[in-house]
Amino acid sequence: MSKPFYITTPIYYVNDRPHIGHTYTTVLADVIARFHRMRGEQVFFLTGTDEHGQKVEKAAAARGITPKQLADEVVANYHELWKRMGMTHFRHIRTTDADHRAQVQQLFKRLLDKGDIYKATYKGLYSVSDEAYVTEVQAKELQAQGLAHQLVELEEETYFFRLSAYQDRLLKLYEERPDFVQPDFRFNEVKRFVEGGLQDLSISRTSISWGIPVPGDEKHVIYVWFDALLNYLTGCPANGWPPDLQLVGKDILRFHAVYWPAFLMAAGMFLPTTILAHGWWLMGEDKMSKSKGNVVRPDTLLRFGNDALRFYFMRDMQVGHDRGFSFEGFMDRLNADLANGLGNLASRTLSMIQRYRGGVVPMPSVFDVSDQEVATQLLQVFPEYLEKARANDFHAALNALWTYLRALDGYIVQAEPWKLAKDPANDPKLDAVLANLYRALRATALLVAPVMPELAQTLWESLGHTSKVAETTFHGFALDGPAVGPIGDPKPLFQRIDKEKELSDLETGAGAEVHRRPGGDDPKGASQEVKREEAAGPVETKPTLDVPEIREVVDADTFFKVDLRVGRILEAERVPKSDKLIKMKVDIGLEQRTIVGGIGKAYEPADLLQKLVVVVANLAPRKLMGIESHGMLLAASDNASKPYLVAPPADAQPGFLVK
Repeated sequence: MSKPFYITTPIYYVNDRPHIGHTYTTVLADVIARFHRMRGEQVFFLTGTDEHGQKVEKAAAARGITPKQLADEVVANYHELWKRMGMTHFRHIRTTDADHRAQVQQLFKRLLDKGDIYKATYKGLYSVSDEAYVTEVQAKELQAQGLAHQLVELEEETYFFRLSAYQDRLLKLYEERPDFVQPDFRFNEVKRFVEGGLQDLSISRTSISWGIPVPGDEKHVIYVWFDALLNYLTGCPANGWPPDLQLVGKDILRFHAVYWPAFLMAAGMFLPTTILAHGWWLMGEDKMSKSKGNVVRPDTLLRFGNDALRFYFMRDMQVGHDRGFSFEGFMDRLNADLANGLGNLASRTLSMIQRYRGGVVPMPSVFDVSDQEVATQLLQVFPEYLEKARANDFHAALNALWTYLRALDGYIVQAEPWKLAKDPANDPKLDAVLANLYRALRATALLVAPVMPELAQTLWESLGHTSKVAETTFHGFALDGPAVGPIGDPKPLFQRIDKEKELSDLETGAGAEVHRRPGGDDPKGASQEVKREEAAGPVETKPTLDVPEIREVVDADTFFKVDLRVGRILEAERVPKSDKLIKMKVDIGLEQRTIVGGIGKAYEPADLLQKLVVVVANLAPRKLMGIESHGMLLAASDNASKPYLVAPPADAQPGFLVK
């Protein structure tokens, strides 16, 4: 029996209800799990909650309840949300589970007997937020992030894991398996950290009682990270080890890519195949955080349906990179891609098959050049999608598929099937058009089933299938095969969102909870807590802009000489010896160009990838730091000359003229 595909999410800390950061990670895992099932594989998908530690103990004490009662309350929220969203995990593991407690104590004793764990006294800086002692280098990192207030100096007896003894073995691992950590720039961060030298790791505490006791020395509680990481062992079914893919947020990558493999090396166990670190969903330029009052709860977005949220997550987040969230961008994406895009295409196609062929999908006898081009594109985009999805890049996979779907709109406009239907002499051409459109929709339903299981099933049934699309495998699927039978009645796939109304509802608090600032449980943010803060002193506001005077008047002929086009940034990297310049490869529809922009102090290259911009396309080339730049990006700027790139709507395409 072949080994199942084993995928894990991090286990979520029970200090709060789930927000869209937790939801994104779990959706990504669920999409990947469903994808591998449709590849014909058996899948183990594990998620869970991390329930021990000082913060839980203190929070429970403040409420006058036990830590376990607090954990039970929070865990119920996860169970409810995952059930509502149809997650397909086989177990939600809890670090308070009895089998996990036994697993942790067993491995601790094993490594203690082996000599990889020893007792000593530690004195140093301790990060309250991470519940970990930190090195001098880590302390400087926290200070640079403005988190120095979370550092305290502690001295206590503790058990240590001999992490330093595994430095060379870890570096050898990274050398032999450069795909152990993805994406590659996160791999480089981990490697540099280990090259900087490792210190032995404190893995017990005497200052708290809420945790798993050290066997034989129960005044010590096992450190939360040694405890937490072992959940992947506890939750693994027989013949499932090692994990094939472990999803983590970039903020906990070091624990998973350094401590975790070292623990497994010490235990003599096989290591995970890949640790994939994703970025953060940001509000503005900040990470979502309860303390900052900028958390978006999934309920706020699930009002538009599970599939809508799942699609948005996969379509807009490039795994590994941060992504800014806005409600307007969320709604624009759904309207453009689901309502106006796939939904409209499906409605038009199915209606035409009903109207012109009585619901029976024709088998074409003749393909002209345009028909063959569309058919060939499908044969290309199908394996391209699968290849990108296999690499966990659903952002790129969906982008490729939706590029093809948009091309089908042009195909319909060019073919004008409503005119073809008026003359029987055009039947061969009409058959070709309808068959091509049907096949494209059938392939789309199959491909997007892991991302949007409910929408895909609705489309699958509308196309005449009575089976479950999720039980169909990609391998061997006949893209040009005949329809299984007459199509069903067209069903709406996605209702267009009234963006103005929804934004108004959110602003006035009619939507679900959205934290905007402390005291944000009140719909308008006007809680008594906030009112007291405002009464106590001035509220920080955004700096006012010193608006410059309007420049000299130019005539229309002069303005229209400027060729402005929508572009998409395909590649971006910093120009050596410059903190301002970024070199980019930009697709402007007709061609791809090298453009150098002075935006490096406001944007990271990774954040620019796939970003839509406005390009001055007919600007004379000029050299910047020895690089010839063929164009310029439009950007606004504030009084400090910080650039703000002008961004076209999400459904704009490279090459569109701006006029």
